[in-house]
Amino acid sequence: MITVAELKAKSERKFRDFLRFKIESFFSEKAACHSEAISKSLEFFPLEIRSDKGKSSDNLLAREKDFIPLIQNSKQKKGKGYSLVFEQKRTRNNGTQSQLSRILFETEEDFLSFIEKKSETKRLTQALTVLFKNFCSSANNSDFLGAWAYANLSYLTDFYDEKDFWENICLCVKWFLENPLSNLYIREIPLGVHTKFIENNKTLILSLLICLKNDGQQEVKVSDFEKYCGLKEKPPFVRLRSLDKTIALKLADLSISEVSLPLEDFEHFDNPCILNNVQKIFIIENEMVYLTFPPVEKALCIWGHGFSVTSLKNCIWLKNHEVFYFGDLDEHGFLILSDFRKYFPNTKSFCMDKKTLDSFDSFRAEGKSLPGESIPENLTGEEKALFAELRADKGRNRLEQERISMEYLKERLEI
Repeated sequence: MITVAELKAKSERKFRDFLRFKIESFFSEKAACHSEAISKSLEFFPLEIRSDKGKSSDNLLAREKDFIPLIQNSKQKKGKGYSLVFEQKRTRNNGTQSQLSRILFETEEDFLSFIEKKSETKRLTQALTVLFKNFCSSANNSDFLGAWAYANLSYLTDFYDEKDFWENICLCVKWFLENPLSNLYIREIPLGVHTKFIENNKTLILSLLICLKNDGQQEVKVSDFEKYCGLKEKPPFVRLRSLDKTIALKLADLSISEVSLPLEDFEHFDNPCILNNVQKIFIIENEMVYLTFPPVEKALCIWGHGFSVTSLKNCIWLKNHEVFYFGDLDEHGFLILSDFRKYFPNTKSFCMDKKTLDSFDSFRAEGKSLPGESIPENLTGEEKALFAELRADKGRNRLEQERISMEYLKERLEI
């Protein structure tokens, strides 16, 4: 015999189906929408919950004891909730007995009261009403929006602290649709919502934009929000420090140890006042290794920051110097080196060789492998051999550059 708790759990699992029924009914009623995305509306109630209802041949006392809580919590006793339907059945051992034949919810009110989901359903209806009012001027949009609602039930039923939340979401989405190439920072958007509202709801806004633009086949990450919406992105910065005390980085009359510049400015950094005596430039992947890299005469170092190192491709002035790249000894490190050499073919690797790998063999660990079987093309013969060696040993295919000691770096710099 099913318990009240088990009945509630089974009923709650029907809630998602109920929400989809509500969406279907809403669009059918509001927009006469009969597309493939939103199928023909079906009646949802009465909703029967299939379960173990016991048998009329069961022990009478045991069956009566099981029935008591189920009956006490039913609509027959409480005025709302699930209804119990009994039928008379003749049995060999117990004569004619009442047997529970069905457990069902007769109305939406009964169902939602029992599973305590009235608030979520109300929020869904309110959200759909606002979205329909703002975006469903055409049957096409109704189709797209209905399909979106099916796939995003949690957005529609969640509680939001902000007043007029869905109106503000629509305000933002409409602005982005009308201004696809504004080239503004989010903070500069002339809307009556605060900047953090857009920042906090990027995922929701983006999903609605993709839906309404019918860009469903396009995968857009939240990290690409600004790019997709035609907004100005935060400028990438390049950090560099002098490795030679005689080569000063200056701000007016002040000598400073490190500089951080917007990439756009760094592309035109060929300032003879600073670079006149610079011969070598080390691009270093790891931030802490960059900050602690040993002194080198007539040299600067740049924090490469992983794959963003290829953003330096327009810094043509780098070709006037001897450039070294120092990354992790793993497949990804060699891929970055190969990609960087597409723009600066004369780049040399630093400490990304067999000697270094063998010297710190005990620190090798498991790292991520690149997909496929190809080897990055812009590597030397020795580098390709080392790449193949790392790939062949999946459990020990990475040596992080932080594992390489300062003493070893100093020795290699003196060679």
